[in-house]
Amino acid sequence: MSSKSLSLTTPHMRSRHRLSGKNHSTMKFLLGFFIALIMFFPMYAVIICSVKTNGQVLSDPFGIPHPFDLTAFGLVLGKSGEFWGFLYNSIVIAVSTIVIVDLFAMAAGIALSRIRFKGRPLIYNFFIMGMLFPITVAVLPLYLQLRDLGLLGTQGGVILAEAAFGLPMAIFLFTGFFKDIPQELQDACQMDGGGMFTFFFKIVIPISRPVVATVSIITFIQSWNQFLFPLLVLDDSSKFTIPLGIMQFQGQFTTGWNQVMAFITISIIPMAAFYFSAQRYIVAGLTAGAVKG
Repeated sequence: MSSKSLSLTTPHMRSRHRLSGKNHSTMKFLLGFFIALIMFFPMYAVIICSVKTNGQVLSDPFGIPHPFDLTAFGLVLGKSGEFWGFLYNSIVIAVSTIVIVDLFAMAAGIALSRIRFKGRPLIYNFFIMGMLFPITVAVLPLYLQLRDLGLLGTQGGVILAEAAFGLPMAIFLFTGFFKDIPQELQDACQMDGGGMFTFFFKIVIPISRPVVATVSIITFIQSWNQFLFPLLVLDDSSKFTIPLGIMQFQGQFTTGWNQVMAFITISIIPMAAFYFSAQRYIVAGLTAGAVKG
């Protein structure tokens, strides 16, 4: 009787299990779709308002315009070259920050992961603690330090500040990635007469493309969107970055919302292009950097 009962209930239980699995998958899909919709809507609003006249933005901000009006883009790109200056400054600061963060984080990562020395865990934890502090906590001491170094009003001050706050995450990722490199590779390099520098330049760097791309993308996005550091350091509008440019542009054209939205839309393009060009490395870099801490 037990076998008969089992044969009768098992298909029913399997059916309930499949139904529960389908419901769970449906709920996950709906939740993911809802979150994606919330994140996409502001971008949709910005883009759709940028191809309208200002009157259309005020009367129907979220509707699709008929026809599309690209006048705002021409005004933004042609207005006395201000946008191109902001774009150039943002690129210079972002690229310089990436170079500094990648070089110093790679050096720290190889030392903390492959070289044994006293106090290594303490130094590693000291770097990681930098991820716990919000930027606003360091505003006053950072301002005083940059003033003493004579870097206020310079792009170099912005670059150093952004690099300092980008290094903790970068060191964490590089250290985790370098720890995953098999010890056999380093031993083979030493057997061939190579030292740590040979191992680093001939083996580590060529296989570090995923984590380098990941750190570069994260650093670029943070630098491109950074508002506080340029606002704190820069005092000359000719040195302003894109975020400060948007603030200044909005102050000049408080009634021209279509121009403000066009400015924002154009400023997104370089960041999106950089991201999509290297996105295939992100998952591999983040996964490798998070396996071991």
